[in-house]
Amino acid sequence: MQVTSANDVKIYNLSAGKSLPEWLEEREKARRAGKSGGDRRNVQLLQDLEMPDVSTSVEISSDGQYVAAVGTYKPRVRCYEVAQLGLKFERCLDEEVVAFRMLSDDYTKMIFLQERRYVELHSQSGRYFRLRIPRPGRDLAYNPVNCEVYFVGDGPKISRLVPKTSHQWRMFWKLTNLGVLD
Repeated sequence: MQVTSANDVKIYNLSAGKSLPEWLEEREKARRAGKSGGDRRNVQLLQDLEMPDVSTSVEISSDGQYVAAVGTYKPRVRCYEVAQLGLKFERCLDEEVVAFRMLSDDYTKMIFLQERRYVELHSQSGRYFRLRIPRPGRDLAYNPVNCEVYFVGDGPKISRLVPKTSHQWRMFWKLTNLGVLD
Protein backbone atom coordinates (compact mmCIF):
# COMPACT_ATOMS: atom_id res chain seq x y z
CA MET A 1 0.00 0.00 0.00
CA GLN A 2 1.38 3.37 -1.02
CA VAL A 3 0.94 6.38 1.28
CA THR A 4 1.45 9.98 0.15
CA SER A 5 0.96 13.18 2.09
CA ALA A 6 -0.30 16.46 0.64
CA ASN A 7 -1.03 19.47 2.91
CA ASP A 8 -0.86 17.26 6.03
CA VAL A 9 -3.48 14.90 4.60
CA LYS A 10 -2.49 11.26 4.10
CA ILE A 11 -3.65 9.62 0.88
CA TYR A 12 -3.71 5.81 0.77
CA ASN A 13 -3.45 4.20 -2.68
CA LEU A 14 -5.04 0.77 -2.30
CA SER A 15 -4.37 -0.33 -5.88
CA ALA A 16 -0.62 0.36 -5.83
CA GLY A 17 0.27 -3.16 -4.66
CA LYS A 18 0.67 -6.33 -6.65
CA SER A 19 -2.24 -7.71 -8.58
CA LEU A 20 -3.64 -11.19 -8.00
CA PRO A 21 -1.72 -12.96 -10.82
CA GLU A 22 1.59 -11.67 -9.39
CA TRP A 23 0.71 -13.16 -5.99
CA LEU A 24 -0.01 -16.51 -7.59
CA GLU A 25 3.25 -16.43 -9.53
CA GLU A 26 5.28 -15.75 -6.35
CA ARG A 27 3.49 -18.53 -4.47
CA GLU A 28 4.28 -20.97 -7.29
CA LYS A 29 7.94 -19.88 -7.33
CA ALA A 30 8.16 -20.38 -3.57
CA ARG A 31 6.65 -23.84 -3.85
CA ARG A 32 9.16 -24.82 -6.56
CA ALA A 33 12.06 -23.42 -4.52
CA GLY A 34 10.97 -25.49 -1.54
CA LYS A 35 11.02 -28.67 -3.60
CA SER A 36 14.45 -27.91 -5.06
CA GLY A 37 16.13 -27.40 -1.67
CA GLY A 38 15.93 -23.61 -1.60
CA ASP A 39 13.93 -23.54 1.62
CA ARG A 40 16.53 -21.73 3.71
CA ARG A 41 14.00 -19.10 4.68
CA ASN A 42 11.46 -21.59 6.00
CA VAL A 43 10.98 -21.74 9.77
CA GLN A 44 9.39 -24.76 11.38
CA LEU A 45 8.01 -24.34 14.90
CA LEU A 46 7.34 -26.93 17.56
CA GLN A 47 3.60 -27.20 18.16
CA ASP A 48 2.34 -26.49 21.71
CA LEU A 49 5.75 -25.21 22.84
CA GLU A 50 4.35 -23.47 25.90
CA MET A 51 3.86 -23.81 29.64
CA PRO A 52 0.71 -22.86 31.55
CA ASP A 53 2.62 -20.51 33.84
CA VAL A 54 6.43 -20.27 33.73
CA SER A 55 9.14 -22.43 32.15
CA THR A 56 12.20 -22.56 34.40
CA SER A 57 14.58 -24.70 32.37
CA VAL A 58 14.93 -26.14 28.87
CA GLU A 59 17.33 -28.85 27.71
CA ILE A 60 18.00 -30.48 24.34
CA SER A 61 18.92 -34.17 24.20
CA SER A 62 22.43 -35.05 23.06
CA ASP A 63 21.09 -36.61 19.84
CA GLY A 64 19.20 -33.37 19.10
CA GLN A 65 15.87 -35.14 18.57
CA TYR A 66 14.10 -34.10 21.80
CA VAL A 67 13.56 -30.88 23.71
CA ALA A 68 12.50 -31.08 27.36
CA ALA A 69 11.16 -28.15 29.37
CA VAL A 70 10.13 -27.93 33.02
CA GLY A 71 7.68 -25.42 34.43
CA THR A 72 5.94 -24.30 37.58
CA TYR A 73 2.39 -24.45 38.88
CA LYS A 74 1.49 -27.31 38.51
CA PRO A 75 5.10 -28.53 38.33
CA ARG A 76 5.50 -30.46 35.09
CA VAL A 77 7.89 -31.63 32.43
CA ARG A 78 7.05 -31.52 28.75
CA CYS A 79 9.06 -33.34 26.12
CA TYR A 80 8.86 -32.39 22.44
CA GLU A 81 9.98 -34.49 19.49
CA VAL A 82 11.79 -32.36 16.91
CA ALA A 83 11.21 -34.75 13.98
CA GLN A 84 7.43 -34.68 14.51
CA LEU A 85 7.37 -30.98 15.59
CA GLY A 86 5.04 -31.78 18.45
CA LEU A 87 4.57 -32.78 22.06
CA LYS A 88 5.84 -36.29 22.87
CA PHE A 89 4.59 -36.45 26.48
CA GLU A 90 3.79 -34.38 29.53
CA ARG A 91 4.20 -35.43 33.18
CA CYS A 92 3.16 -33.61 36.31
CA LEU A 93 5.59 -33.71 39.23
CA ASP A 94 5.16 -33.47 43.01
CA GLU A 95 7.61 -30.60 43.61
CA GLU A 96 8.97 -27.67 41.62
CA VAL A 97 12.15 -28.50 39.71
CA VAL A 98 15.36 -26.65 40.56
CA ALA A 99 17.51 -28.35 37.88
CA PHE A 100 17.30 -31.38 35.60
CA ARG A 101 19.41 -33.32 33.11
CA MET A 102 18.82 -35.95 30.45
CA LEU A 103 20.97 -38.93 31.35
CA SER A 104 20.58 -40.80 28.05
CA ASP A 105 20.94 -39.68 24.44
CA ASP A 106 17.17 -39.35 24.18
CA TYR A 107 14.32 -38.68 26.61
CA THR A 108 14.24 -42.17 28.20
CA LYS A 109 16.32 -41.34 31.32
CA MET A 110 16.08 -38.03 33.17
CA ILE A 111 16.96 -36.80 36.65
CA PHE A 112 15.22 -33.95 38.46
CA LEU A 113 16.54 -32.00 41.44
CA GLN A 114 13.47 -30.67 43.20
CA GLU A 115 12.68 -28.31 46.03
CA ARG A 116 12.47 -29.73 49.55
CA ARG A 117 15.59 -31.86 48.91
CA TYR A 118 14.02 -34.44 46.61
CA VAL A 119 15.70 -36.10 43.63
CA GLU A 120 13.68 -38.11 41.12
CA LEU A 121 14.95 -40.49 38.45
CA HIS A 122 12.58 -40.99 35.52
CA SER A 123 12.54 -43.63 32.82
CA GLN A 124 10.43 -43.47 29.68
CA SER A 125 7.48 -44.97 31.53
CA GLY A 126 7.49 -42.48 34.42
CA ARG A 127 9.05 -42.04 37.86
CA TYR A 128 11.52 -44.81 38.59
CA PHE A 129 13.06 -43.79 41.91
CA ARG A 130 12.74 -40.96 44.42
CA LEU A 131 15.11 -40.05 47.24
CA ARG A 132 16.03 -37.20 49.54
CA ILE A 133 19.44 -35.62 49.70
CA PRO A 134 20.98 -34.34 52.97
CA ARG A 135 20.97 -30.63 52.04
CA PRO A 136 18.87 -28.45 49.74
CA GLY A 137 20.35 -28.50 46.24
CA ARG A 138 20.87 -25.70 43.76
CA ASP A 139 22.28 -27.52 40.76
CA LEU A 140 23.34 -30.93 39.52
CA ALA A 141 25.90 -32.31 37.08
CA TYR A 142 26.05 -35.69 35.38
CA ASN A 143 29.29 -37.50 34.55
CA PRO A 144 28.51 -40.01 31.76
CA VAL A 145 31.91 -41.74 32.07
CA ASN A 146 31.21 -43.24 35.50
CA CYS A 147 27.42 -42.55 35.63
CA GLU A 148 27.70 -40.38 38.74
CA VAL A 149 25.43 -37.45 39.52
CA TYR A 150 26.76 -34.58 41.64
CA PHE A 151 24.57 -32.19 43.64
CA VAL A 152 25.67 -28.83 45.05
CA GLY A 153 23.88 -26.62 47.51
CA ASP A 154 24.52 -23.39 49.36
CA GLY A 155 27.64 -24.62 51.18
CA PRO A 156 31.03 -25.94 50.08
CA LYS A 157 29.93 -29.58 50.05
CA ILE A 158 29.14 -31.85 47.13
CA SER A 159 26.79 -34.82 47.30
CA ARG A 160 27.33 -37.72 44.92
CA LEU A 161 24.91 -40.37 43.65
CA VAL A 162 26.64 -43.52 42.44
CA PRO A 163 24.78 -46.37 40.73
CA LYS A 164 25.39 -49.80 42.22
CA THR A 165 24.52 -51.77 39.06
CA SER A 166 23.05 -50.84 35.72
CA HIS A 167 19.49 -51.60 36.88
CA GLN A 168 19.59 -50.76 40.59
CA TRP A 169 20.56 -47.45 42.17
CA ARG A 170 22.02 -47.30 45.65
CA MET A 171 22.97 -44.19 47.52
CA PHE A 172 26.58 -43.58 48.52
CA TRP A 173 27.00 -40.10 49.92
CA LYS A 174 30.45 -38.66 49.98
CA LEU A 175 30.45 -35.16 51.37
CA THR A 176 33.67 -33.38 50.62
CA ASN A 177 34.84 -29.88 51.42
CA LEU A 178 35.91 -28.02 48.29
CA GLY A 179 38.09 -25.49 50.10
CA VAL A 180 39.68 -22.71 48.08
CA LEU A 181 40.16 -23.45 44.40
CA ASP A 182 43.02 -21.78 42.53
